[in-house]
Amino acid sequence: GLLTSPRFKLDSDSISVRAFGSGGAMVRVIVDNYPLPSNPIFAKAVLNNEEPGWVRLDTAYRKGTMAYLEFGTRDDLTRPLDEKPKEKGAAKPKPVREGRSFFGAGQIVFHDSKEPPKEEALALVPLLGGTRSGASPTSAEDQGRAGAQPSEPHSAAELAKLYERVIAEAVAAWRDDRLSAPQYELLDDLVRHGVLPVTLAELKKVRPLVAEYRKLEAEIPVPQRAPGLLETIAYDAPFMPRGDHLKPGDAVPRGYLEVIDQKPYRTTLSGRLELAADIANPRNPLTARVMVNRVWHWLFGRGIVPTVDNFGRLGEKPTHPELLDFLAAQFVEQGWSTKEMIRFLVSTRTFQISGTPSPRALEVDPANELLSHMRVRRLEAEAIRDSLLAVTGQLKTKMGGASDENSERRSVYLKVRRTDLNPFLQVFDAPKPFTTLGRRDATNVPAQSLTMLNSPFVIAQAGEWAKLLVRDDDESVEARIRRMFAIALARTPSDDELGPITNYLTALAKDRGVPGDKLLTSEPVWQDFAQSLFNLKEFIYVR
Repeated sequence: GLLTSPRFKLDSDSISVRAFGSGGAMVRVIVDNYPLPSNPIFAKAVLNNEEPGWVRLDTAYRKGTMAYLEFGTRDDLTRPLDEKPKEKGAAKPKPVREGRSFFGAGQIVFHDSKEPPKEEALALVPLLGGTRSGASPTSAEDQGRAGAQPSEPHSAAELAKLYERVIAEAVAAWRDDRLSAPQYELLDDLVRHGVLPVTLAELKKVRPLVAEYRKLEAEIPVPQRAPGLLETIAYDAPFMPRGDHLKPGDAVPRGYLEVIDQKPYRTTLSGRLELAADIANPRNPLTARVMVNRVWHWLFGRGIVPTVDNFGRLGEKPTHPELLDFLAAQFVEQGWSTKEMIRFLVSTRTFQISGTPSPRALEVDPANELLSHMRVRRLEAEAIRDSLLAVTGQLKTKMGGASDENSERRSVYLKVRRTDLNPFLQVFDAPKPFTTLGRRDATNVPAQSLTMLNSPFVIAQAGEWAKLLVRDDDESVEARIRRMFAIALARTPSDDELGPITNYLTALAKDRGVPGDKLLTSEPVWQDFAQSLFNLKEFIYVR
C-alpha cells in the first residue's frame, strides 16, 4: 500500500513519473523527511488514470533540500486525500469511494523543463525485434534477447504467426511471474481493447474456476489500518544552526540525552528501539521521577516538582526530594504500573486528610508546600461538564468507540477541532490542542460564573434534571431538597440552609404563579433551583 524511494537531493525544477493508479492513489514529494499529515504544500499528484502516463511534480521551490517520493493507495497515504478547497467559493472535491485502490510506476525522470517527457508507444518494438526507428536487432544475440525471430516477416501470415508467438510468450511470462515491462504494456493494451478474453462469458472453458476466483476475491474485506512505524535504512539528521533548514550543519549521531549517555547508537536502523530501552531503563534517573511527579500532580493538584514539564535548571526544586526518589524507586519495582502508584497514593493519610488548614499551618506554611492539609481544587473543565450530565441523569457511560461532536457521553469522547473549540470547556481552562501541556491553568474569573448562569448547556441540564424530579410527586419539598443536595454536592443541607431554601422555592413559585399545592410538579421552579445548585462554589471545587 505504500512505496517510498531512496532519499535524494532535489537539484531539478521538475520530477516526472510515468505511473498509473485508481481509487485515490497518489504520488507526492516528501521534503526533509517530514510527511505533512494535512494541507500539504509539497508537490503531489492524484493517480486517477488506469493507463500508464506521465505526471509532473513541480519541485523548483524545494531545490537544494533532501526528499523522497511516496506512492500510496488511498487508505495507506500518510495524509488524507480529501481536502477543503483553498479558494473561497471553490467546489468541494468529490469524496473517493472507500475500498479498492492501486498504483504502479515505471519510470522517474528529473528535469528542468515544465513539460513531462513525451509518451512513446513502443511496447511492440522490443518484442518484435525492432528498435526505436523500426530496424531489426543487429545480431542473433540481440534478437534472442528481444524475443524476435531471426528474420522479418514477409507476408501477412508470417506477421500473424509472429504476433501469435509474441502474445503467447507474454501470457506465459505473466503466468510464471516473469513479465517484462514491454510484455506488460502489450497485454494491458490487448485487454483494454478486447483482444484477450477476461470476462466469464469469454472464458467458457475455465468459467467455473474463474467464477470461484471472483467469488473468493469479492469476499476479501478492505483491511483496517492502524498507524505504525516501519524500520528501514536510517540516517543521522543534520544540525540546523539557528534553525535554518537551508544551511544544514554536521550530522548528529542518533543517541540518548548526552547529559546521561554520550555514546551514539550502533545501529543501521532508526534507533527507536534503543531510545525506548534507554527511556524505560530502571537505571535512568529521569523517567520514573517525571512520571510519579505527574501522578502526584494529578492527585494533589501540585507536583512535588511544581514545574512538571521542566526538571532542569529553569524549573522549580522539589519540595520533598527524598519522597520523590522513594516513589520513583517503588514505581520501577512495581513494573512501572501507574494504577499501582495511584492506588498507593490515594490510600495514604496525606491524600485523606481534611482540606481545612490549622491556624499554625496558615502561619508557617501559607502556600501549603508541606501538605499539612489537602489543597482546595477546582474540577477540570471536562469533569465539570461530566458532573452536570451525571447529576441530571443524561450521562451516557458507553466505553470506547468513535468521538462525537456534541453528545451526552463523557467529555473524553468529544471530538476536538482546533478551529472550533468547545466554548464551555475553554472557559474552564481546557488546554488548547496546539502543544503538549503537563500542567493546566486553573483560573477563577467572572466568565466562569457568567457561563454557569447563562450557558444554554447549563440551563438545558437544569431543565433535564427538573423533568426527572417532578415525576416523583409523593415526596415532600424538604425530602426533595435533601435528595438534590446529596446528588449534586454529596452532602445533606444543614438546618440553617433548609429554611432559606424553602423560602426561596416559595418565592419562585409565587413569581411564576404556581399554587402551593403544585410546587412539587412545577418544572420551571425546580429548574431554577437546580441551576442555583450548579452555581454553588462547592459544585465545581473539591476540598
